[in-house]
Amino acid sequence: MLFSRHIMVLLVVANVMTGAALATPLIALKEASNCAACHPDGRAQKPVLERRCTLDCQGCHIDPNGGGGRNEWGKYYSQTPGQLNMWATMKADDPAVAKKLISVHTDFRRLIRGQNGKWSTFPMGLDTSVQARPLEKVRLLAGAVLLGKANDNLMRIVTDERRFQERYSVMVDDLPLNTWVRYSKDYPVYGIRRPNHSTWIRERIGLDQFAQTEAFTIGLTPNVPFARLSYMTGDPAKDENERQKGTSWHAGFRGVSYAWHVNASGWNTSSDLAKVDMNAFGAGANFFKFITYAEVNSRTVTSNSASATEATRVHPSSEISEWTIAYAGLPMTMLGVVAESMEVNSTSSSRMNYFVEMHPYQMIQFEIWHRVETGARSLTDDLVSLKLYFDF
Repeated sequence: MLFSRHIMVLLVVANVMTGAALATPLIALKEASNCAACHPDGRAQKPVLERRCTLDCQGCHIDPNGGGGRNEWGKYYSQTPGQLNMWATMKADDPAVAKKLISVHTDFRRLIRGQNGKWSTFPMGLDTSVQARPLEKVRLLAGAVLLGKANDNLMRIVTDERRFQERYSVMVDDLPLNTWVRYSKDYPVYGIRRPNHSTWIRERIGLDQFAQTEAFTIGLTPNVPFARLSYMTGDPAKDENERQKGTSWHAGFRGVSYAWHVNASGWNTSSDLAKVDMNAFGAGANFFKFITYAEVNSRTVTSNSASATEATRVHPSSEISEWTIAYAGLPMTMLGVVAESMEVNSTSSSRMNYFVEMHPYQMIQFEIWHRVETGARSLTDDLVSLKLYFDF
């Protein structure tokens, strides 16, 4: 394996009453032994075939890949005092009976970047979606995403200043063993998403907030193991010869004891211009109040024609690793360091990210990042991110 040379360095996060507001492996690991995060006190144990004690993203989010609107269990978690946030004023409905016909999610993010004493503001995105449940096990989702600027001249080519995307899905879930099937135009199924879309392990392989594909996906999440398999027909916004078509999968297991966690992902797609193969592996564990996690990704891009040069320049072959050391012993606050390394052809880069994340009240997340990149380029910048989200 290309990433066999990487040494897994573990990330450490203390277990307190806070967490990132977006999809992140830390939330699931932190809540591995906290049944109250999803269930009111006194809930009787359900039969095995009806349990959904999943620690996968699908446990809390409508999109099984995480992020965006929350389902009934995710809403309960975000609206209960002492779970996702310290204070909450909304009444948390019992997720087992809160089957709303219509629900709405709005997510707004603003990013401020400072470099060499100059500051610029980027609207990271405005995501609004409406979910309907005409039948108990059927979810219909329609959404619109207004994406902000993406300007990085080292390894990314941007041809437009802003992008507007419509997204949709038809999903049948809550089947025995928490099986679900879904047809959607949304994020591809691969790896673990990050709340910071500019992390290399997502951005440099083309799976940041600009990625989308039409796909049919089947998932299985019986209690703590999980698996997803997707057949993708590519991004409908691209020309037919540029659409990456093929399969991707993501699977893993999270144990309740010590929340030990392993996951693996695979990707095999091709267009008329290029073939893309990827593999990812992650692992972690929760030792008392400390959580550990790290992930590596290997990407190989092969040209299918002489004209593939332009197509492969944006996200070429690479090896990327990511690990974090963080402390969350302060109320509503997480302090940490994220270390990244990347090899692209003969180019090597490293980046240290120092961050402070605060989640003082439901619907609000605030982050400050200081990033220092070395290797292929020397770049130091600061990021301030404000996220507001609402579920009704």
